[in-house]
Amino acid sequence: MSGDDDHRGAQVRTSAVVRDRLPLVLLALMLLASAGFILRLTAGITFVSDEWDLLLLRQGWGIDQFVAPFNEHMVIAPSFLYHVLLEVFGMDSARPFQLLATGTFLLSSVLLFVYVRRRTGDWTALIMTALILFLGAAFEDFLWAFQIGYFGSLAAGLGALIALERNDRKGDIVASVLLLLSLAFSSLGIVFAAGAVVEWLLNSRDRKKRLFVPGAALAFYALWWIVWGQSAESDFSLSNIPDLPSYVFTSISAGFTSIAGLATGDGSEPEQPHLIWGRIFFVVAILLAAWRLRRRGSIPNGLLIVAAVGLSFYLLAGLSQSELRPATSSRYQLPSAIFILLAAAWMLEGIRIRTPALIGAAVVSVFAIGSGLNLMDDEAKTRWQPTSAALLNSLGAIDIAGTSARPDYELLLGLKQPVPIADYLRATDDFGSPGTLEIELAASDAGKRVAADSTLIDALGIQLTGRLPGRHGVCRGLKAGGPAVRVGRRPDVINRGSDDLGIALSRFSDPPGIEIGAVLPKGSAGIDLPPDESGQPWRLAITRGGPAEVCG
Repeated sequence: MSGDDDHRGAQVRTSAVVRDRLPLVLLALMLLASAGFILRLTAGITFVSDEWDLLLLRQGWGIDQFVAPFNEHMVIAPSFLYHVLLEVFGMDSARPFQLLATGTFLLSSVLLFVYVRRRTGDWTALIMTALILFLGAAFEDFLWAFQIGYFGSLAAGLGALIALERNDRKGDIVASVLLLLSLAFSSLGIVFAAGAVVEWLLNSRDRKKRLFVPGAALAFYALWWIVWGQSAESDFSLSNIPDLPSYVFTSISAGFTSIAGLATGDGSEPEQPHLIWGRIFFVVAILLAAWRLRRRGSIPNGLLIVAAVGLSFYLLAGLSQSELRPATSSRYQLPSAIFILLAAAWMLEGIRIRTPALIGAAVVSVFAIGSGLNLMDDEAKTRWQPTSAALLNSLGAIDIAGTSARPDYELLLGLKQPVPIADYLRATDDFGSPGTLEIELAASDAGKRVAADSTLIDALGIQLTGRLPGRHGVCRGLKAGGPAVRVGRRPDVINRGSDDLGIALSRFSDPPGIEIGAVLPKGSAGIDLPPDESGQPWRLAITRGGPAEVCG
């Protein structure tokens, strides 16, 4: 009998171990699934907008390359990481940058799980973390490696909150360092510093000895702002104060809408169609929170801390609101959802959630997640990937132009200011280019080849110039609608007709190609075609008027 009892005991222990570890196994699987989904969508996406500031405009290892503000944000850590990745992997692909950003996001999700499970247990924490791992409404963060700034601030900030719960000297030191790191990634770290201030005020331990916990981060930010940050372009304005209540209510409601999987578009619409549901959820959450706190009889210090973190975020966002920064913007949904769930975890602390309720919450979460991921997939495939493909083609054409590009040519890369060609060429000389290769340009569809020719003509500054024909080389007769002819470096065109003569050039596109101008009746003009990085010949065609004669 004792042998049977030992066997049954071993089975019970094994079952308990499996039961205890199952949430962690599921968490690991969800981390892999989230990473796989994000990386599948970003495979067709190159560097986007603000990333070019770190890649092209901060070249070199001087201190200003790291501490100079980007808008109102401190980007010390992202700038450093981009510099390191450039040195190691070059600029041929955005993949290493996307991998690092995704990994940082996953780290923040793990830390969220750790923080929440201490209040609610493993299964509730798993459901909440799943909502973040697959928060499709935050696609702008997930698809954009530049948002490593947000991910780093969130991960370090959550780590600081966890460290503070040790309530000892070691935890204080770790939290202080993590708060500094959170700020180094982005100004989102300010909200965690605000939470640290509230923790410092509420903690009964010697405040003088613990002043460094929030003080180091705040002093660091103040020093940075005085020396560098105050020169930054910012939408922060006290004139936004009258709109703050409405903004905060809308922003939190948008967070609830995103968690529920009901968000639409990129959040730039004047009004989200399903935002009403988020408003209803928010009001209901307020009523439930009031009931819960009344039953509890007190407000936990931890809830006050996360409330300070979340409210700081919404207030600072509201003071910086603009047409480009609406409350419903996709990029704000990740921190908003995290702060909502942190508060929810404190509300659920001490409540034993039964299995049927957990199953019901999981089922609802699956539907919310599915809807959100459909949004993310749609945005990636209809906007982000096609835009990236077009940009890569343009960069490929600029790479072909190379040093023959006109000195005043500027690249439009989504930054507030165009990027001078010299900065781009210097970076590509050192780190390579993500631009489409010439062989791929030549094999692409007709629209992409037309766009490549258009960019190449613009970058090289190709245009008609009035000059007498030199009669050099072979002269050929052309007429409108006729076949295009290959031309050398300095062809001349003579208009033998009585109407304006339309001239078009093609290299990768199908003839007639891109019209570059017209020659007056009985007049002549020349074209200078600079040597570049391609051996592909230019072809000239007549689009209207004629007859004409082309020499050289």
